[in-house]
Amino acid sequence: MSIDASDLKKLSPKVKALLVCLFYIVLSYLYFMLYLQGALGRHEALSAKLTGLQQQVTEKERAVARLDSYRREVSALKEAFKLALMLLPNQKEIPDLLLAVANAGRRSGVNFLVFEPKMPEKKPPETNPAAAKPAAPKPGDVKGQKPKPAQQEKFYEDLPINVQMTGGFHNTLSFLDQIARLPRIINIEDIAMAETRDVKGKGRAIKTSCILKTYMFVDR
Repeated sequence: MSIDASDLKKLSPKVKALLVCLFYIVLSYLYFMLYLQGALGRHEALSAKLTGLQQQVTEKERAVARLDSYRREVSALKEAFKLALMLLPNQKEIPDLLLAVANAGRRSGVNFLVFEPKMPEKKPPETNPAAAKPAAPKPGDVKGQKPKPAQQEKFYEDLPINVQMTGGFHNTLSFLDQIARLPRIINIEDIAMAETRDVKGKGRAIKTSCILKTYMFVDR
């Protein structure tokens, strides 16, 4: 059955309006299915990609900010390390440092009863090549477990000086003050004062014992 223009003219206005609405509905559906749906999908995909890129940019900016902070911290640590190296005597400078401590006592008017520096023990070099190899895994070790990292060697050695001295209270304080002013790192530990007695012409003397601990730079 064919429908021509004359047949459409005979339709009532309500039917004509219904057909027009139906035509636009079908047209809209086809537009949505053929174009708009794909465009919306592409828009959502691009929006998700944009969100991911923005997150990456934010993370990179945070990483750059942290990197700048780490660089400043590393720079500060390097400066502190350089300063520490300047304050740490090497082995050749130890005799001069001990002499400076003894001269400080002489200037302060204290008498040393004990002045005993304890030099660090030298570790014998390893002669067995197998000693440097990692130990074989034990039966109880978990397979695939990473070995514990080796402890980092210190770049300094402790150098304690056992000191016992007698002198007036102000003389002792003057000696400790001069030690603190020496251009080297020297810590004063385990101070003990006892056995006060009167010394003719010098007033009351105090026996003081302490540990003067300095640190010697070790070039590995």
